[in-house]
Amino acid sequence: MNQNNHTQPEDFLSSEGPAESPSSPTQPSKSDADTSVLGSQDMTDAGGAPSDSDSSGDSGKMTKGVSDLLGNPKKAMIKVSIPVMIALFFESIYNLVDTFWVAGLGAEALAAVGLAFPFFIALMAVATGIGVGAGSAVSRAIGSKDKKSADKFATHAIIFAVIMSFISWLIIPFMEPIFMLMGADASLAATTAGYMNPFIYCSFSIFLLNVGNSLLNSEGNSRKTMFATIVGAVLNMILDPIFIFDWGLGLGVNGAAYASVLSFSISTAMILYWLLVQKKTYVTIRLKGFKFEWPIIRDIIVVGIPAMVSQLTMSISTVLLNAIVLNVGGTDGAAIYSTGWRIISIGIMPMMGLATGMTTMAGVSFGGRDIKKLKSVYYFGIQIGLVLELLIAACVFVFADPIAGIFATGESAYLQADIASFLQIMCLIFMFLPANILTSSMLQGLKRGSSALVLTLIRAFVFEVPIAYFLGIYMEMGLPGIWIGALIGDFLVMLISFVFGNYVIRDLMKIYHKPNTSAEPIIQK
Repeated sequence: MNQNNHTQPEDFLSSEGPAESPSSPTQPSKSDADTSVLGSQDMTDAGGAPSDSDSSGDSGKMTKGVSDLLGNPKKAMIKVSIPVMIALFFESIYNLVDTFWVAGLGAEALAAVGLAFPFFIALMAVATGIGVGAGSAVSRAIGSKDKKSADKFATHAIIFAVIMSFISWLIIPFMEPIFMLMGADASLAATTAGYMNPFIYCSFSIFLLNVGNSLLNSEGNSRKTMFATIVGAVLNMILDPIFIFDWGLGLGVNGAAYASVLSFSISTAMILYWLLVQKKTYVTIRLKGFKFEWPIIRDIIVVGIPAMVSQLTMSISTVLLNAIVLNVGGTDGAAIYSTGWRIISIGIMPMMGLATGMTTMAGVSFGGRDIKKLKSVYYFGIQIGLVLELLIAACVFVFADPIAGIFATGESAYLQADIASFLQIMCLIFMFLPANILTSSMLQGLKRGSSALVLTLIRAFVFEVPIAYFLGIYMEMGLPGIWIGALIGDFLVMLISFVFGNYVIRDLMKIYHKPNTSAEPIIQK
């Protein structure tokens, strides 16, 4: 595309690459056609019939999900978000059930799961980064009515995910020494490494599952991802006690990892069947004659790398918070933090569902240069998010003690009061989530991944970890000081995120005055 001449906030916000020209909002310019790697467009007409240029039979199909995305934006966001919320709810229930069974093994097993968690998130971050980058690009291609680009993005993401999953194996020999550097003793480090390594060995399944989910969500096909996730979560809940306890396979905390890996693999097989075998999705994975193309990889990593680094940043901040918690509260402190945070994670799931819808709709809106639609879904998402999260915060605060009692069982029962205290403090975080999460998700959909990353860096390293350290250790407030410090950091970033989100929308409205109604290729050479 042509580089526009605006040297306003657009240039600051779009360090990822040149912005597309707004000079002709309803018609691609001659240079756009010349620089496109795509050639002609294969889109269906309004009735869903293939265009004359469609020679492949399926390259011009219009699915119900895509039709919804191009229609009412609020309705489309809800239709994408609700299945994701349900899927994530089941995933969180599995995590809690997993914690419930592991808690019966004692504080060391709970602490091992907590210490491994940021590394599991780091593994997921690479997969999620590829998926978010591809998903953002696919949704923008849908908004631009550019089917061929959507297929190319999807195919590259699948191949890239497989390659990166095998590269992740290189970290396996270093896991136990890393946990010892974090402050774990030899026994806890060995237990944690034994729990984490199965996830790394089977990372190809985790990578393909995340990328496949992102691709389906980006085309409005989130019901399929919901179904696959529910199947995996339910299977995991069934397999956990069988793999963990002596009346079954007796594998201890490692058994929880093996059960998870097997369940992930079943879900992955379902996603790959829909994408590669059934082929009723909007995007088409074309492996025959595949070769990497830099313009496509660039469009994926422009959003994907910041998303990846953002999740890695949160993993690093969790490691640092764990280190602070271990310093103040020892193994019991780590058990309180890991168990309490898993409970809090359930309340975050509605926002993660809305975040998926926000990224998809932001991409579709920006692809079609419809900034009024973008503004509408941004405010709508925050309003819905605030209502949901306030209700969740109230429930967690009121029922903190009985909730904690569910998971503080067996040898961990004495931790119930401390876990309840954690919940009553940290439930306030729910009120800060809508602006924080949805602003970052919108920026990812807009191909402004680096801006979303800056917000994450500010949250983790400018506010959250330093304030938690200051209150918990320097001010000697102990574990409550750590929880309060993390909350203060999230509150400050909420203010920054909301102001910045409005800033971005306002300046895009100055640049793109009306929607683009014609097909326009989005990949630049």
